[in-house]
Amino acid sequence: MTDTLPRPPAPAPPGGIDPRIRARRVAVVRAQGRRRLRILIVVAAVVVTSGIAYLVVESPLLDVDAVEVAGVAHLTPDAVVTAAAVPDGAALARLDTAAVAERVEALPWVASASVHRDFPGTVRIEVIERTPRAFVRADDGTVVLIGADGTVLGSAPSAPEGALEVLGLRRTPSAGSLLSPPGAAHALDALPDALAARVGTILLGEPGAVALGLRDGGAIRLGSLDDLVAKGAAAAAVLERLPADAALDYIDVRVPSAPSVRLLDR
Repeated sequence: MTDTLPRPPAPAPPGGIDPRIRARRVAVVRAQGRRRLRILIVVAAVVVTSGIAYLVVESPLLDVDAVEVAGVAHLTPDAVVTAAAVPDGAALARLDTAAVAERVEALPWVASASVHRDFPGTVRIEVIERTPRAFVRADDGTVVLIGADGTVLGSAPSAPEGALEVLGLRRTPSAGSLLSPPGAAHALDALPDALAARVGTILLGEPGAVALGLRDGGAIRLGSLDDLVAKGAAAAAVLERLPADAALDYIDVRVPSAPSVRLLDR
């Protein structure tokens, strides 16, 4: 049996560092260098991209050059542009379209507005106007129009066909205010068509004392504007049973299940 003697340690290289350790250190340094390079490349790309985006957004070529308006009939495009208050030369990409729409919708005639960017430099505003459903006669002979939701729209030379005249107000309402009660403006919507065609006026008295005036004479006492469908059906049923030559004073449908009628003596 031959004894195996331990191998003597390898002689230390010059400088006292094992070549394998030196290789590992070199690899680590190179890996760190590659990581730093990648980070620098990413940062540079972000900076360049941000700079390009900023230049594009702020470029005079993408400034607001024009504001176009569609959908207006009673309003003028200039009135909408003024309300929109879009600054000349504003950066189109950064324009707050929701705020512009909100400003336009503050106009009494505007039911809704949508705002769109049309690159390179146009803002398009599409307006849906309120439809006048009622009116109040003013002292100067003009009329003040009222939308279906009770919004007072503004003055006009005459009332549109089929609009309901509102009586009993103490003063002429101003544009932008709200009729009280608001539902009076579209009261006809709840009535049967044949009855609605005969109604020409609505009298707003004290709360609970609303009445409809018929074009051919007489009135329908509603009381409040609650249960208009039932009240309209009750009034229509009474009218159908009246003789053709009857002179109507009023039909009281404040309690629609128990309507009453009063005729004028001839």
